[in-house]
Amino acid sequence: MPADRAGRPELLSRDAPPPRAGRGPDALSVMPEIVIPRILPLLAALVLGAAAPALAQGAGQGTGQAAGPPPEAQGPRVVYGDGTRAPAIMVDPETSRVPGMVDESALRYYASQKQTARMKAEIARLKRLYPGWTEPPDLDSLQPSPPEEAPLWDLFTAGRLQDLRAAITARHSLDPAWQPSEELGRKLRRAEFRASIQALAGKASDTRTLEEVVALYRADPGALDPADVESIWTIADSLAATGASEDAFNLYKSVLDGAADAGARLATIQKAMAHIKMEQAERLIAMGRQDPAGNSEFDPIRLDITRARIAAFLHDEPAQTPTLADLTAFQAYARKVAEPSQTGLLGWYAYKRRQFREALEWFKQAIARGGDAMVAHGLAHTLRELNMMREAEEVAYAWRERFVGNELLFIDLLERKLTLANPPFIEPVRIERYARVVNATASGEGAQGLAWYAYNSCQFDAALEWFQRAVAWMPSESTVFGYALTLQRLKRQRPYLEVVNRYDGLFPKVVDLLFRESQGGPPLPCAVQAAPAPAGR
Repeated sequence: MPADRAGRPELLSRDAPPPRAGRGPDALSVMPEIVIPRILPLLAALVLGAAAPALAQGAGQGTGQAAGPPPEAQGPRVVYGDGTRAPAIMVDPETSRVPGMVDESALRYYASQKQTARMKAEIARLKRLYPGWTEPPDLDSLQPSPPEEAPLWDLFTAGRLQDLRAAITARHSLDPAWQPSEELGRKLRRAEFRASIQALAGKASDTRTLEEVVALYRADPGALDPADVESIWTIADSLAATGASEDAFNLYKSVLDGAADAGARLATIQKAMAHIKMEQAERLIAMGRQDPAGNSEFDPIRLDITRARIAAFLHDEPAQTPTLADLTAFQAYARKVAEPSQTGLLGWYAYKRRQFREALEWFKQAIARGGDAMVAHGLAHTLRELNMMREAEEVAYAWRERFVGNELLFIDLLERKLTLANPPFIEPVRIERYARVVNATASGEGAQGLAWYAYNSCQFDAALEWFQRAVAWMPSESTVFGYALTLQRLKRQRPYLEVVNRYDGLFPKVVDLLFRESQGGPPLPCAVQAAPAPAGR
């Protein structure tokens, strides 16, 4: 059998004319930090008492630390499945409409000092900045701090935590029996804890950083302020990422149990759906408040909830089945937005429910809108289920270099035809294209398919070369059996016996060749002479 210039055996399509001699086939707003010298003597710390408590920081600066940079905008996260498992396409929670932690330090200071006028003014200021905020219920029960702590509170409300810690240390060194008030100690502890969490949250979200966040929390869980929603989210996300999903669930639940505003509650559900199992998130969704008309407070994110339930279904995770109304609303949304990830998600959803015609339409829409190789993978699988083999083959071949799953699917689709006992006619250009991909990927399955196609077409020299490659790449019983059978057909007795002896005890079917009465095996379809056509046809 002739071979091409790359050493690949030339394989003829069945029923194609014999080749001419010498012919071969063509072969992916941070504010600037202000450094303040640390106060060494206690006297210098007390002099700073002139700083008015009204210098308290605004929202998102409860500890006086600069707010971290906003996360960069990211597209939908795509989690690829393997085998028949479909990808889950999730959208990261949108928390931009949720304000940061409101700094109540100045308010609580005025309340503890019983400065009613200043307290009311601070309440009015905070309500202007944060319309959804309400004053804490424990303001009347706060006890005034000792008068000598006034300069220390000024440092705290100014956000100068390092200077405050230095002043406390200096005072304690002069009077070992002195301790700051319980209120100041608790607030300083929480503020320092928040600052540490924010510093870690500003780093790259790698495994080491996540573990550091978890370790910091587990070392002192009481330092977490129940009103610090941002820190709760950061810790819960890290717990979920490190495998402690139940602890993460409890932290998400604490936000819903507390007095968080509506925006924080919605964002908490979005966070939970993105980081913990949907079965756990469903328990949080069930905690939603309902109005007299029976509408849930989480209805504004109903599309996100439907998306998460679809993703859970694709990954065989327990979750509520989307209602017909929710699914219809999500389908309308997917048609409206120009995001192939959303129509592709519906394609996978229909595919797993074996609604292949519907899946075909969704995948076609996703491809038309710029869908990726994973969407093409779903399209090819759907075409195969609809018995549109040639179309599936073309899609898998076109997208083979962008996703290895498409390459494997392309090899598998044609390999099934090639290994039939009576192989159908396949165009030479398709055979040549298939052979190039098989050689480039060293696919044992593909080489075996070409070998059997050549054997059943009585092209034994070409079959021998492809079987040799298949045995080297994937030594299975079927491959070795075909290799030995081809040697027998070519009457190469010595190599044939060597192959049989080499796999004796491993592949019984190969050894059984020695005990066949007909050494050549049954007649091949290509070797049977066609009956003469009736006269007149």
